[in-house]
Amino acid sequence: MNIKPESFSDFLKRFSATIQPQLLFREGDDFSQWQARFRQAMDGLRGPLPERVPLEVEELETVQEETHSRTTLRIKVSEYSRLIAYLMVPADLEPGEKRPGLIVSHGHARYGIDSMAGLKGIDCAEALERAYALSAVNDGYVVLAPAWWGWAGRDGHWDENRNNDKCNLIQMAASMYGISVMSLHIQDGQAAVDALAAQDEVDPDRIGCIGNSYGGRTTMWITAYEPRIRACVPSGCMNNFRERSRGLGACGIQYLPGMLRYGDVPEVFSLIAPRPMQLQAGEKDKLLNVPDRDAMAATVKTAYKHAGAPENLEVYIHPGFHILKWKPAKAFLEKHLGKVR
Repeated sequence: MNIKPESFSDFLKRFSATIQPQLLFREGDDFSQWQARFRQAMDGLRGPLPERVPLEVEELETVQEETHSRTTLRIKVSEYSRLIAYLMVPADLEPGEKRPGLIVSHGHARYGIDSMAGLKGIDCAEALERAYALSAVNDGYVVLAPAWWGWAGRDGHWDENRNNDKCNLIQMAASMYGISVMSLHIQDGQAAVDALAAQDEVDPDRIGCIGNSYGGRTTMWITAYEPRIRACVPSGCMNNFRERSRGLGACGIQYLPGMLRYGDVPEVFSLIAPRPMQLQAGEKDKLLNVPDRDAMAATVKTAYKHAGAPENLEVYIHPGFHILKWKPAKAFLEKHLGKVR
């Protein structure tokens, strides 16, 4: 066939121009009413969900490290789902002391929570810098690192089909039932907060959430839906789904299907206002483009202004690549969750 083939991305660029978001915040709108309308729209996109069950946590094994203990938990989310997570507790806790708790969300790290805990894939300084759960527990936080579907601890299906992208593989299968994997991960994140808040060593009024890349994306969604998270640091996720859609570049488990009819990533971040949030991005992050990043920052700043808490938003652009910087995240969390030690 000696003709130029048609491009699906070209189709999307043309067709998506006819689908404009219906629920953007406009100057003059009541911000709290806008938040309620946008959240209701997102709720309508979550698809069928299994019913949550009361908290039930099984401790599978505990390993004592020099600076902390690490217990593998199995948390019952529903009658059909159990969440594997690492609970990491600092060794210097005094009897009866309660510390801030931190949900640490992994991204597309090769070893998932094993990477976050510093158990695997830390053969160089940069890889060790990405072990955010290890950094956090070493600095005194009680950490819970949940495993998302497809990664270590929840990848028992992987031997069935290793030739497909792990994210798109499970979303393709789930979508036949109208299930959104991101919606399941929001539910998993709420179960993770349940388990963390129930720990004797944790102050349930001082819980935060951090993550980079897909970890930043899950931090965004979980915080938007979980009011017990008092401060968050989403990193490496200041890109728009519309841009990713047109470039055929998004992994299949980052969004709620159909959401571009109502808004995009800035609107989801705006649901978090007025709770403290530090948005991190690397100046050299090739997965982000600067115009979208800066426009997103402006939109979210406007949201925090209308929520009456502009001081609770920090946009931290560091000189690095696609990575979360723990030191500024730590300083931000200490400012809003209180000192750890």
